[in-house]
Amino acid sequence: MEETGKRLKEFRTSLHITIAELSQETGLSLGMISETESGKNKPSPNLMLALHELYGLNINWLLTGEGPMVVWGKVTGPPKDAKGEPTLDMDMLIWYAERLPIVRYSILSFFIDFFYRNKQMLEDLLKEMKESGHPD
Repeated sequence: MEETGKRLKEFRTSLHITIAELSQETGLSLGMISETESGKNKPSPNLMLALHELYGLNINWLLTGEGPMVVWGKVTGPPKDAKGEPTLDMDMLIWYAERLPIVRYSILSFFIDFFYRNKQMLEDLLKEMKESGHPD
């Protein structure tokens, strides 16, 4: 049970949410979630189902540590082109970001890092675009 609790906490912290926020999102008690994370209780079916439906938690990963942390579950998948292939463009990025908090966090983390490493270059590019009459 203790390892399952550690994985539950790892999953929750990867979403950057508190136990209270998770309780509010799932409608389950704060105490139950806290006791599950600490290894005192097994994760309830209601908790596992809520985490799977809300965040795509892989229940197998939660219980055994095997497989990816997140799976699709009921979600049908990203947008596809006319041939049925996933589109590798902004629509796909938006589709994932709207559904998975971890994707939003990853995108934001990348952007913040990129922005601060390249701030001057970005400002110079914007200035050049403005001077050349490029619309914002």
